[in-house]
Parts: sequence; C-alpha cells; structure tokens
Amino acid sequence: MLRRRTARRECREYEKQWREFCVDKNLEDDWLERLNNLKAFALIGICEGHSDRRSGSSGRYPYISLRLKEPLLPGIAKHWEELRMAMLSEVSRLFEAADTDINLELKFRLRAGRGKLIYREDLTFRMRSYEVRASGELDVQARNWFERSVERIERLDGVVVKWHERNLGAQVMVGGVGRVRSPLDSLDTLDDTEMDV
Repeated sequence: MLRRRTARRECREYEKQWREFCVDKNLEDDWLERLNNLKAFALIGICEGHSDRRSGSSGRYPYISLRLKEPLLPGIAKHWEELRMAMLSEVSRLFEAADTDINLELKFRLRAGRGKLIYREDLTFRMRSYEVRASGELDVQARNWFERSVERIERLDGVVVKWHERNLGAQVMVGGVGRVRSPLDSLDTLDDTEMDV
C-alpha cells in the first residue's frame, strides 16, 4: 500500500521514500513512475510481497491495485455491458500466462445521512502474483512478474482510454491534469453526487 510519509512517520526498514510516499524498497522507480502516469487508472496500492510474513499470509504475494480515475467513472454503470466485454477480452488476452490472480470490481454505493443522498460508482482492478516471495531480495521471478504486469496494465489502460473516448466522447488528459468532462457530466456526477433529501 502507498503510505504517505509525514513528519511524524519515517519509512520502515523495508521501505524507501518515493516522492512523498513510503514504498517497498525493492520496487523499481521505473515501475512506480509508469503506474503513476496511467491515463485511465490511478495506483492505489502496490506491494513487493514479503517472504518473512507467516505462511499463508496474503502479505507474501506481490500485488498491484488500481482504481479507475474520476473523469472516467461517470456513466460506467450505464455502459458497463460494453466496457465489460472490452475489458474481459483484453484482460484474458494480456494475462493468458496464468501467473496472476485478477479481481475486477465495479461497486455502486448509495448512502443517506445528514440531509444528503450520495451516489457513487467505483471500479477497482487488483492483481496478485500466484507465486509467494521466497527471499528478502526481489528474486528474478518476482521482478519479471512486476515487469510483465506493468506492461500489461499500460496496454489495458490504453484500451480503456480508447473505449471511453469512442463511446463517451471524452478526451482523457495526460497525467490526469485538469478536469475532463464527458456528455454524462450534466448532473456533475464526477466522484460523489449529492442531492438534498
């Protein structure tokens, strides 16, 4: 997980500082840069896997977690059938090596309270290596998994951006700078939509 480094918290012995975050020390800066430069997805968690964790612990497995960026979320539910097929096709093509567990989750949340009704759509993409880390240093197998995974994610990112531009008519800004509007933004549904109740 990406943990912000604060004045009160130093990175742990198995971490390094990357930008304002504490990340696992064996993660290459190139991977982190590439994952933070995606157009459709935002990196929300990454772990190199830790061989010193107890047997059976999920902390022994390398993983990468992403979330669809805010400008691409509006209307995702309405167009999910189309996007689902595009993503399933691309994911099955990219991850045919069977070295990765994949979890793609689309959530809808409706919350009421304090005079407000909040609706939110959220899409997360999590991938985890099938192989546990065997040693303290990043072994060849784990290094290769990260390299392949980052490359696969970049390709999937491109597919999602093209699909979104073709079907929803929005241009996605490079690096996520600025707010991009699609035809579905008429109710300002980016991120959370609030209505007085």
